[in-house]
Amino acid sequence: MLNIQEVLNKMNNEYAYGALQLRDDEYLGEDGLPHCKNCKSSRVYVSEDKKRIARCVCKCQSEANERELEEERRKKVIDEFNNRSRLSMIGNRYKNVRFADASITDNNRAVYDKCRNYVTHAKEMYESNVGLYIFGANSSGKTFLTACVCNELLWCGYQCIYTNLATILNEIRGSYNGQGMGECEIINRLQTYDFAFIDDLGKEFIGREHNAASSKWAEEKLYEVINARYNAQKPIIFSSNYSLAELTSVLNLGKAIVERIYEMATRIFKLNGDDFRMMTRSDKRDIIKQFGV
Repeated sequence: MLNIQEVLNKMNNEYAYGALQLRDDEYLGEDGLPHCKNCKSSRVYVSEDKKRIARCVCKCQSEANERELEEERRKKVIDEFNNRSRLSMIGNRYKNVRFADASITDNNRAVYDKCRNYVTHAKEMYESNVGLYIFGANSSGKTFLTACVCNELLWCGYQCIYTNLATILNEIRGSYNGQGMGECEIINRLQTYDFAFIDDLGKEFIGREHNAASSKWAEEKLYEVINARYNAQKPIIFSSNYSLAELTSVLNLGKAIVERIYEMATRIFKLNGDDFRMMTRSDKRDIIKQFGV
């Protein structure tokens, strides 16, 4: 047992006496030191040579401090994610979706597993400039899947941009009238992000035979976007209703664009089967029936 009085006499300073003053949530232990009433551990540190004495936190105070720090770290991670999410341009509908929220079926399980592996090895995918091309029928869940990949990468700390060609073209057109970002600014911005997502590729070229000039212009801008990522050696992830072959055979896209997409989309996945929009519609019908609507 420590002879606290001997320590105090030896030190003979007011700070040491103050360290031993009991507080409302403390009691005097058998060692003569203040102890926490809650966790029973000491709140005073005395050095082995008895030359130093100081207040310290008890076990429960230490745990409370750690919880507070963890909460601060968690809040910082969420704030950083939200900031990256805003920059990504991902819409409100998909800004929080994660793999854990996905409806996994026999039809989509293999593709989801591969996309999870892509995120797990994001560092290697980024450094090796590995892109993806995910295609499938309407309502098969392509946008949801690519949004999951985007958000998982955002949580990992990567800077991502999630957009579509229609949005890019509208920005460029707006800049011609002094509105929106200029073409160079858009291309430069697309080059800076770690991962770029182009959703729903191809819809802009449906019926191109009715407006050949506009379609040709859109095709040129698409090539510029893809080529900017290519020259920056940064990955791009596409989703589309059309296979790569159909980009040529159905949409009549130029060979140079399709070849560049093929080169950048290191892995090509087809999403089969499920019509998630019909499932959602069915779920909503079940809900409104409960209210007689």
